[in-house]
Amino acid sequence: MGKPRATIERRQLGAELRRLREAAGKQQRDAAAAIECDVSQISRVERGERAFKVLEIEALLDFYDAPEESRTQIGKLAQLARQRQPRRMYSDTLPGAFRRLSDHEQDATEIYYSDSELIPGLLQTESYARALIRTARSASTGGEPGDVEARVQFRLDRQELLKRSDAPYMWFVIGEAALRRPIGHNEVLREQLGHLLDLIERHEHLVIQVAPLDIVDHPLLGGPLQILRFGGIAPDIVQQPTFIGAGVYLVDEEDIAECARAFDRLKAVALGPEESRTYITKRLEELDNEL
Repeated sequence: MGKPRATIERRQLGAELRRLREAAGKQQRDAAAAIECDVSQISRVERGERAFKVLEIEALLDFYDAPEESRTQIGKLAQLARQRQPRRMYSDTLPGAFRRLSDHEQDATEIYYSDSELIPGLLQTESYARALIRTARSASTGGEPGDVEARVQFRLDRQELLKRSDAPYMWFVIGEAALRRPIGHNEVLREQLGHLLDLIERHEHLVIQVAPLDIVDHPLLGGPLQILRFGGIAPDIVQQPTFIGAGVYLVDEEDIAECARAFDRLKAVALGPEESRTYITKRLEELDNEL
């Protein structure tokens, strides 16, 4: 019999419990002793492979001296994790949604990302991210500078994933429009394109393709999409970022399979990796001549 597969809700609950345990300076064996269970049960819960009863979760939160905000969040995640009805999608609107997205990226063994309009967050320079976030926050909420900087720093922290020795295999398909749209000003875009070339050069586990504007049948036109795979430990998930949040997760197997097929079709009609490198280089030269 195979190992139990974690649902996205259980994975998120387990990640939050692990975070609280580590923040409290406790080992898994300490947590197991506190609620009188095997260490393996703590490990399985933190991986999202099993669920604890409400009283067990409350006992762990007491042991970790969890703040009230975390208790409320854990309670809502636990409620979602206990739901058994099948769902085709899951919208993460709880506090900490962006952090949970980062957790999924950190745990993934493969990441496939398509964006027709913008450079994906995992590939953005600090200047590009700041210009983009400042524009988006100003348009939606008139965001304070501190809020903008916190979001920029979080995006940069997510990128530490690329530097890991066990970094996931990552494949990005970026629309030509993203390489032409000036975010901030041309110098910001110039730096960003140079950064893409540097990433291609330094990371063997990372592939970048460019999807030209003249593709007739673009299979993923209309919005960014990210497919995350976990090496069979947990089900694959598809994440679709939204303007104001971490996005919607598709959890139905057939929906995920269709997204994967669409991504494969996009790879087939986009410029190949070497052609894409050449295109980015030429686009960078164009910007150099404009400065």
